[in-house]
Amino acid sequence: MKDYAKKHPINKPKTRRVKTSLRAKRKMNQPLQIKHLIIIAAMSAMVLFASNLILQTDVVNIRSTVSNPKVEFLYPVELAKDTMLIELEGIVVEEDCEYLIQIESYGKRVYAQEQLTFLLSLGMESYVEKTFSSKQPEKPLFRVMSGPYLNKSEVNNARELLIKNNRQPLIYKKCIKT
Repeated sequence: MKDYAKKHPINKPKTRRVKTSLRAKRKMNQPLQIKHLIIIAAMSAMVLFASNLILQTDVVNIRSTVSNPKVEFLYPVELAKDTMLIELEGIVVEEDCEYLIQIESYGKRVYAQEQLTFLLSLGMESYVEKTFSSKQPEKPLFRVMSGPYLNKSEVNNARELLIKNNRQPLIYKKCIKT
C-alpha cells in the first residue's frame, strides 16, 4: 500500500526558493581599493623625501629689525603758509563767454513759433533763429534758442527746467578771447 500522506502539501518539506534576479552575480569592484591608497601615500612620501634631499631646502623665518618706525612729512615752505603758486604758461586766457540753449529745430516757422510761445509762458527769454543744414543747404531750419546766459549756473538751471518739461536742450558756449 502506498502512503499518500507524504504527498499532501502540508506534509511536504518546506524549501526556500531564492530568486536569482535579485542576487548579484559578480563581486562589486571598488574604484579605489585600500592597496591603491597605500601605494599613493608611499609614492608621495618618497617624492617629498627625495625633493628634500635633492633641493636641500631650509625654511627660515625672516623678521625685520626695525622696532619703532617713524614717519616724517616734510612740506615745502609754500604749503606750510597755506599758499600755493601754480604756473600756467599761456593756458589761461581771458575769455568773455555767454551760454545759449537750443531747444529744438523745425523745418517750418509755425512749429518754431508754437515752441516759442510755450517757452515764453515758462518765463524764459527765447527767440527763433533761421539757419541752414549742412546736409541740405537749400532747406532752411528754424531753431528755437534761449539765452544768452552769463554763467554756467544760470544755463544749468534753465536746462533743468526744460528737461522737467520733456525737452532735450543743447548747450552752446560762445566765447570772445580778449
